[in-house]
Amino acid sequence: MKKLFSLVLLLALATAPALAATANSVENVQIQGMHFPGTITRDSLGKAHIDAWTRHDLYFLQGYVHAEDRLFQMDSTRRAGSGTLAELVGSAGLAGDVQARAIGLRRAAEASLAALSPDVRAAINAYAAGVNAGIARFPLPPEYAGLEISRVEPWSPVDTLTVGKAIAFNLSFDLSDIDRTVALLTYIGAGQQVGFNGQALFFEDLFRSEPFTSASTVPDASGPAFKGNGVLAGVTSDGVSRAVSKIHPNMLGMLQDYRRQMSQSPLFSTINVEEMSAGSNEWAIAGRHTTSGNALMANDPHLSLSTPSTFYPISLRSGRLNVTGVGFAGVPGVILGRNQFIGWGATVNPMDVTDIYQEQVVIDPTAPAQLSTIWNGQREWLFPILQTFRRNVIGDGINDNLAVVPAGGAIPQAVLVVPRKNAAIISLDAAAGVAVSVQFTGLWATRELEAFIRFNEATNLDEFREGLQYFDFGSQNFSYFDVEGNIAYFTSAEMPIREDLQNQTVEGLPPYFLRDGSGGNDWVRLANPPAGQAIPFEILPANEMPHVINPPAGWFVNSNNDPAGTTLDNDPLNQLRPGGGIFYLSPGYDGFRGGRITEMIRQKLAAGGKFSLADMKQMQADTVMIDAQFFVPHIVNAYTRSQGSANPLLAGLGASPAIAAAVGALQMWDFSTPTGIREGYDAADVNGQLSEPSAAEISRSVAATVYSVWRGQVLKNTVDGVLAAGGLPRPDGATALTALKKLIDRFPQRQGVGISGVNFFNVTGVSSAEDRRDIIFLKSLADALTLLSSDEFAPAFGNSTNPMDYRWGKLHRIVFRHALGGPLSIPPAGGAWPHPLPGLSGIPTDGGFGVVDASAHSPRAATLNGFMFGSGPSRRFVGEAGNGLMVSESILPGGVSGVPGPLYFNILPLWLTNEYYPHSLPGGPRLPWGRR
Repeated sequence: MKKLFSLVLLLALATAPALAATANSVENVQIQGMHFPGTITRDSLGKAHIDAWTRHDLYFLQGYVHAEDRLFQMDSTRRAGSGTLAELVGSAGLAGDVQARAIGLRRAAEASLAALSPDVRAAINAYAAGVNAGIARFPLPPEYAGLEISRVEPWSPVDTLTVGKAIAFNLSFDLSDIDRTVALLTYIGAGQQVGFNGQALFFEDLFRSEPFTSASTVPDASGPAFKGNGVLAGVTSDGVSRAVSKIHPNMLGMLQDYRRQMSQSPLFSTINVEEMSAGSNEWAIAGRHTTSGNALMANDPHLSLSTPSTFYPISLRSGRLNVTGVGFAGVPGVILGRNQFIGWGATVNPMDVTDIYQEQVVIDPTAPAQLSTIWNGQREWLFPILQTFRRNVIGDGINDNLAVVPAGGAIPQAVLVVPRKNAAIISLDAAAGVAVSVQFTGLWATRELEAFIRFNEATNLDEFREGLQYFDFGSQNFSYFDVEGNIAYFTSAEMPIREDLQNQTVEGLPPYFLRDGSGGNDWVRLANPPAGQAIPFEILPANEMPHVINPPAGWFVNSNNDPAGTTLDNDPLNQLRPGGGIFYLSPGYDGFRGGRITEMIRQKLAAGGKFSLADMKQMQADTVMIDAQFFVPHIVNAYTRSQGSANPLLAGLGASPAIAAAVGALQMWDFSTPTGIREGYDAADVNGQLSEPSAAEISRSVAATVYSVWRGQVLKNTVDGVLAAGGLPRPDGATALTALKKLIDRFPQRQGVGISGVNFFNVTGVSSAEDRRDIIFLKSLADALTLLSSDEFAPAFGNSTNPMDYRWGKLHRIVFRHALGGPLSIPPAGGAWPHPLPGLSGIPTDGGFGVVDASAHSPRAATLNGFMFGSGPSRRFVGEAGNGLMVSESILPGGVSGVPGPLYFNILPLWLTNEYYPHSLPGGPRLPWGRR
């Protein structure tokens, strides 16, 4: 692969000037396939503004510029979703292709085409024609030559829908059911052997639904959380025990094997990596709380920070349509943005729209696949869909050489589907008579593109809400504001109703675990689904979905935090729907960024302040660690207790000058995270230009480093250490940190012992619980300092024991990775952006775990490169609207073009220092010929 990357680099450098689009240009276009001439205007940053007489020509030209700027990205995405990536990248793509074919997004995209309105089908047909016109006109991007490919398959409308399906899939498909099931089964088994309560270890101690902070969108915006009327029967210890006893003995291994397979699939890229899943921030402030009297809104979706950037900036104008914002290369229209009347943003909403089932499988000679499942005591055929896999043969010097991969081993001859619920079989042990199926709302015919096309043309709140009904899957929270000064929040996508929950009970394990596929906890089937509904099951009606319009508080916040407050008591299943049935959305939410934004808003309003557009930008750039606000006082308290302590271990730790210096730095810290180095990009820097850090920034940088390394060590010495001793799986880092917070909150009553009976603060020979806790806090600090001066961190700190050398920017770095990696990533961008720090990869930036300006690494980080990050704001947007005014600004992490050249990363320096460009609509004459 290194030779391949070198070849790609050489080709990129050799061909970039001829391939790359240029800024400050106007191109009048009339080519075959267009009805009338149109105009593509590139502004100073290279962003395309398209003017056309007809919608057909508008979307044709959008496809045309996407093909010019982002063809390899588009092709890679459609192939990842279709399960044909190996035909592009070779054998390395096969494992992902197998999983993508099994899930069946391409099949779902094919079904979705007929569900769209004629207008939207016309739009994607025009768009596909434009892409193909671009493919015919522009040279292929340099990646193709490196992969020995000389031609690209024509773009089709189904390709567009596959790209949309793949993106929405990554925002809503959920594998955590597997992780929870594996952990629960393991904990229960270990508890029975050792003598602790395994159920309590899972539900009460570690995998808690309760978030780190209590910020919740609708309750905070409008009043107390919806409480319902109480639940007749929920999750019980006996019920869990009965459910676990029905799980096949082979199932634990099957689930673990499937989870490992997923790590090889790019389709699951944001699902696989701890702390790097998709997220986002959005909030809005009503005019009565702003300096201008107009409404303000901010939004920054957090997706993969790759190159080229996830979003593509675009402005589109034709007739009454005049919209600007960002979209996805491969899809027509603006996905997030504004027109002259309304603006909208989105955050990921982790609604539980994925269920995995244990299926009983029997040999059935009458079935097409010779296999059936058992449901409600009856056999149901499994249907096979035959597959042929191919791979690109790279390195033989022959272009376009595809080889068929014979079926056998990991390459199946067919994928299997449970037709009744359109569920894919993702793991099968036919000999044992057991399988795992996955049911997911996105596998049906859905119409998300219809929603966005309608948003583009909406002129008011009612029209926006009409568009919302078409957003069938992708699980988003939408923020809204308009020229009338309205602000609003809506949770959207079809949320299936489970039959057991609707009967006010839980049949077997809750829906966020492996479920029994033999009957009793299916989605409620509808014989005649309502017109306009995508999935053929009962769904939560729109009026029961969390939403608020012009909230009484005058503001709302959603950063993937709990929208309705259903998990704040650690039980997501103890509220009722108004008409009966358990009200269920998700087993848990992010509890960090939303808590910090809510805190900032409340503090300013409590002081009598009002918000400006500049305040919204400053909030988006905030890097205060809200977890540090909680834990640092406990570190300081431990140090205070160590002074003169009768316990020699505690006293000895407190007597260490190094620990004293570290505690002193933490005491003075404001919890922000500047880089502290000249080479680092901070929000305090201006216009992408770097400056020398101040003494105060250096001090805060040192504290950020010390605390961030302490965080990983304290988890190692508490939660992780206890689990490792028993060989037990651990929760993800954010969940473990939330569990540790709860253990500390309960410390006066529980002395560090969980509800399970497990002690998480173990220090041999120390009887005092408070001393054990404080010894662990200070030992974790000592361990962090030892790590920082170790050989592991020597490339950053040179084995220094001087805390002032521990600058955060030397650890907190990012590489904007290209799909092929290597020299096309930024840095080095083919040598155009060298790595700034000798011996260290990536660009140093401010930020860190759980901050608003999302840049999270694993809380467990303990290695030189463990504090690097790969996801964050894929665009930042701030806007003001009211009294007929609509203005906004935005920024992207990269450049418009995915082709090496002037527009490859020209916007990135501004993004790194939290600058913005005007997010304006096209003005002046509609077309250069003077006609309107």
